[in-house]
Amino acid sequence: MATVPGIDVSYWNAAIDWSKVRAAGQRYVFAKATEGDFYTDPTFDDNWRGAKSAELLRGAYHFFRCNVDPKKQAKKFIDHVKSMNDMGELPPVLDLETNDGHKREKVVSRVTTWMDIVEDAFNRKPIIYSRAYFLQDYFSDAGGRPPSWARDYPLWLAQYPKVYREGSQPYLPRGWNDWTFWQYSQAGRVNGVNAKVDMNVFNGPLEELYKFAGLDLGKDSPSTQQKHMVVAGDSFESISKKYGVTVLELVNANPQLLKRGDLITIPVAVTIPSDGEGGSGSTGGGTSSQRTHTVQAGDTLYVIAIKYGTTIAAIAAANKIADPNQISVGQVLVIP
Repeated sequence: MATVPGIDVSYWNAAIDWSKVRAAGQRYVFAKATEGDFYTDPTFDDNWRGAKSAELLRGAYHFFRCNVDPKKQAKKFIDHVKSMNDMGELPPVLDLETNDGHKREKVVSRVTTWMDIVEDAFNRKPIIYSRAYFLQDYFSDAGGRPPSWARDYPLWLAQYPKVYREGSQPYLPRGWNDWTFWQYSQAGRVNGVNAKVDMNVFNGPLEELYKFAGLDLGKDSPSTQQKHMVVAGDSFESISKKYGVTVLELVNANPQLLKRGDLITIPVAVTIPSDGEGGSGSTGGGTSSQRTHTVQAGDTLYVIAIKYGTTIAAIAAANKIADPNQISVGQVLVIP
């Protein structure tokens, strides 16, 4: 079964190097835009632009609060995404994780309102993100099955096996016939992201993902084959960078490069000992000095996190910052 890898991000995954994410093989990203009618993710704008510059497909998601007017929530989400003058390539997403104390009838009613408004604004059916048991308990009829209309919408399941294996599939909640995306881990590692990140797969090959995104395959699909004449100085790395593909994709597209009987050199894996384990970097038990940064005019936590190779969330936690948008010139921040 063919799948396509991608990630989803929010405030907790700030200061992302999107070119590295793309080079690591990720092909799309879902970025948190809003929550309820009261919160805008401070990293959305940078993630949205950065992912586009790295040629990843993008979708925006809204964390739904069942105790907040769904019309106000829809307006908050639509206005913020539209303020970018760029609606992205993938459909918008409803992130449905909490019932906020409401019964299933109220949850279904309020979700229906949000979905209808957002679908009209984007002219696309939104994706429903949730867990199987939540859908059965709160987004369902008395028999635990989804509203009849919901099965026409793409399903993005959050489900975390102990071990994810390529080709495996999530179990479907009662009454659903298929899944489109599967978030199989909350603790993945991807080059270019300085924190654990949610890992996903699309249910189908790359060509199907681009069709799902509504792109013209003849013009926009990276699966359209190109030819490159190897010249002196070329390497897998230089060619992959030139055409915006990964080294692995390049090798897989050219299996003739390895022939039976070939002898190839395998580099030795080197383990660098950590401090205190006999390595040359050992300080004999000493501790490194604490890093600090004095906030300058124009600084944001996003800029500071990129500078020091950390995340907004880590800086905020280390300095007990409740609102990441509120820092002041002259403030001394501890950099974790």
